[in-house]
Amino acid sequence: MKMTQIHHRLKLLLMVVLTWSLLGCGTPVTGGASGARDATGEVLQAPLRIPMPLDKAGHKVDVTFDIPEPPQGERSRGYFIGLRVLFAPGIGQAQHIDAHPVSVRLTLHRLNGGVDVPVQLVKIADVSKPYEQPRRFVAIPLKGDLANSKGQFSEHSGASPGTPDASTYVLEFAAPQVDSPGKYRLKLETLKNIPQLHGFKAFLAFEQAPRR
Repeated sequence: MKMTQIHHRLKLLLMVVLTWSLLGCGTPVTGGASGARDATGEVLQAPLRIPMPLDKAGHKVDVTFDIPEPPQGERSRGYFIGLRVLFAPGIGQAQHIDAHPVSVRLTLHRLNGGVDVPVQLVKIADVSKPYEQPRRFVAIPLKGDLANSKGQFSEHSGASPGTPDASTYVLEFAAPQVDSPGKYRLKLETLKNIPQLHGFKAFLAFEQAPRR
C-alpha cells in the first residue's frame, strides 16, 4: 500500500515537471537581448534592431555585438543609438511620439581583451543660427548616462502602414564618439511608464547614420 502511494506521488511530480517545462516556466527571461550570439548561433553585428516596448519602465536590453569593418573603399558614416517606430494607420504619429519622449539609462563599452572600456555617448546639437548654411553642430556628452529620444527623420518603404515592412519614424538617444571595428556591449533601461505610447511597434536601433 505504501509503495503504491509513493509511485502515485512520483507520477504526479513528473507530470507537474513536464507541464512546467512545456509552458516555458523554467528560467525567467529578462527583457531585451543578451549575449554575443542570436538564436541561430550567429555572432551579432551592427546594425542592430531589437524589439522594444515604449510604454513600460524597467525594460532592459543587454547585448554584445561586433562593429564590422566598413566595405572596402568606404568610410564609416558614424553610428547612432535610437529607435525605429513602425508607422501605424493614422495622422500625426510623429508629433504624438515627439510629445512623449522615451527616457533611458544608456551605456556602451568596448570589450578590449576582457576589459570593458567605457565609450562616451553624446547628443548632437544644432547650434546654427536661423538660415545659416552650412549648419553647425556640437557634441554634448550625456549626463549620468541619461538620454531622451528625439525625432530625426522618417524613412519611407512604400509598404502599407501597420505592416511589418512599413515605413519607420527614426529617433535618436545618443551617438558614440568611438565606433571603430571591434566588440561592444550596449546596455539600456527604460525609466518611465508612458501609456500614451502603448501599442506602438518599435525597435532599439544601433546603426549608421543615413547617407545624405
